[in-house]
Amino acid sequence: MSREVFARLVPTSVRNLASLESGQPPSPVIQKNLTELQRVISALEDVVKQEAIGAWMDQPNAAFEGLKPIEVIERGEIDRIWRMLYQLQSGDAF
Repeated sequence: MSREVFARLVPTSVRNLASLESGQPPSPVIQKNLTELQRVISALEDVVKQEAIGAWMDQPNAAFEGLKPIEVIERGEIDRIWRMLYQLQSGDAF
């Protein structure tokens, strides 16, 4: 996943992301978002190949009325991603 896509998911600037990568501690809000994003990515790895997650995040998805998963997360609707993951893992129909 590119830095730009990852920064949009956190959300933070690419510049702030570089600061975090160099060891600057994240704010509590950024830490919470990073933790949630890490959990979602880990869960996605159960249903999507790891190397495809970045591309999946940036593609329109019928399960989200044509929105890209990154847009769903940016809107603060990460629960929709969790619901999709639950349905995929449990075998429930959409």
